[in-house]
Amino acid sequence: MERPRLPARLDSVLQRLAAAGLRAYLVGGAPRDLWLGREPRDYDVLVEQPLEHAHAALPEAVSIAARTPVLACTGPGPRIEISGLRDSARSLEEDLRLRDFTLNALAWDADAARWLDPLGSRADLDARRLRACAPARGFRDDPLRVLRGVRLALELSLEVEAETGHALERAHWRLARAPGERLREELFRLLALPDARGTVEALRACGALAAVLPELLRLVGVEQNRHHPDDVYRHTLAVCAGLRADPLLRLAALLHDAAKPESKAFRKGRDEASFHRHEHRAAPHVARVARRLRLSNSQEQRLAALVRHHLLFPERLESPRSVRRMLRRVGRDILPDLLELRRADLASRGPVPAAWDACEARIRELAQGERAAESLTISGEDVMRELGIEHGPAVGRWLARARRRVVEQPRENRRERLLEWLRAAGR
Repeated sequence: MERPRLPARLDSVLQRLAAAGLRAYLVGGAPRDLWLGREPRDYDVLVEQPLEHAHAALPEAVSIAARTPVLACTGPGPRIEISGLRDSARSLEEDLRLRDFTLNALAWDADAARWLDPLGSRADLDARRLRACAPARGFRDDPLRVLRGVRLALELSLEVEAETGHALERAHWRLARAPGERLREELFRLLALPDARGTVEALRACGALAAVLPELLRLVGVEQNRHHPDDVYRHTLAVCAGLRADPLLRLAALLHDAAKPESKAFRKGRDEASFHRHEHRAAPHVARVARRLRLSNSQEQRLAALVRHHLLFPERLESPRSVRRMLRRVGRDILPDLLELRRADLASRGPVPAAWDACEARIRELAQGERAAESLTISGEDVMRELGIEHGPAVGRWLARARRRVVEQPRENRRERLLEWLRAAGR
């Protein structure tokens, strides 16, 4: 590729910077994606002059005070951010050499219409090879490059160069010192990749799992019973692989059986193990992971609820009353995720039982009915008028009956249908 095609808005930004006498380069993931023929999700522009000069040329840009200050160009289309040289770099080439991997050390000079490739990035990309810019120093300076390397190798189907692989494995222990917020960001990007099982196995192979989610390593080799042919670790990966690419939901899957090792017991007269209350005993593991990843309160609460309630048994949810009781205990806000988690849990052992299909349909119907009951289409005045009664406790009882009817039959929540039912029931 001689000259990449850039969005019109990005061309305009580069031209305005050049008109102001600034040298601007396209850097980061965009040149990599353009070279590979992929559509970049965003564009990073680097200027060699102070960032204030770029802001003067683009006064509408928004200044963002982060670890590395940037200017965000607002508007339709992909994100465009402008930054200056790293603190320890005096030129573009020095800045590129300080980056993590060669595939991110490629730059496009729009003004001169040429690629800048001091580290052989294009050759590595053509060979589908992941190579660190400085293996000995890079992972020491930023241990999160270990996770980033795993993600890039999986995302772009790259082979890790030998020296880079050895350096990555030697540096995994440094992840324990990484800031929780950045650890969460990198882990969630990994858990959003299509192949959840392959992602976790890659983290385990390079040693990173011991620093990021050591709770999973405790599950390796923990045999279960006739209901689970796999050990807890392999079962956990199968459940995670059966879910959509939602990082928090997949994290719940990785932790749903975290307490099985300490819950394993053999009851008298039985030759197979049981794991009584393991869903409740997982709470300390969930709390520890939440602290490690600096999850928000809402994220931690959602994660804890999914793990605590992941066991739903069809035989215990046969009546509308039992389902309503479950909905009150669990909460409808996590219900879609919870049902998906439970289905993946069951599917990891074989075909999903027909009893669960019927149970899930029943739960969804009653949940829909409960939502409908919150917006009942008749009022107390309708009850008094149709039944000829005065204001009092009887009105509340009739409204409660109407809500129960709507919960069990959501389609009945139509004003005409409920008024007809009132007239018939009140005779």
